[in-house]
Amino acid sequence: MVYLNTNQAAQTLYLSLNESRQYFATAFTHYLFILIHEENSTAGEELAQVATIVNENQRITQLTVTTVGLTLPGRYRYEIYGQNSAVNLNPTNAAIVGLCRIGWLDLKSSTIYYDVPNITINDDIIYNGNP
Repeated sequence: MVYLNTNQAAQTLYLSLNESRQYFATAFTHYLFILIHEENSTAGEELAQVATIVNENQRITQLTVTTVGLTLPGRYRYEIYGQNSAVNLNPTNAAIVGLCRIGWLDLKSSTIYYDVPNITINDDIIYNGNP
């Protein structure tokens, strides 16, 4: 599961996006990253941005994204499009080469992603006597 914080800029996201390039005849230079929150809403809250590619190789793509303006924590759907524009925010624009990835992520209102349980394990008992 992918986790990001609500209403925070410059967050790092690691995905394997380069593998989708083999399915398109046209090369692309940028990724359009769209977050859509549809929970408890008919219209949904949406944020589109051109993600900053920090590093990309065959295995992993490191992106910098923002969630500024998204204040509701919860599960969001994300769509990532390959495109040849540094400013386009419309997935139907002619600069879009194709859809690279669809997935789910959780926006958290704090940086605690999991609770560490307090587990007490009793010592083992070794019986050395005769039965």
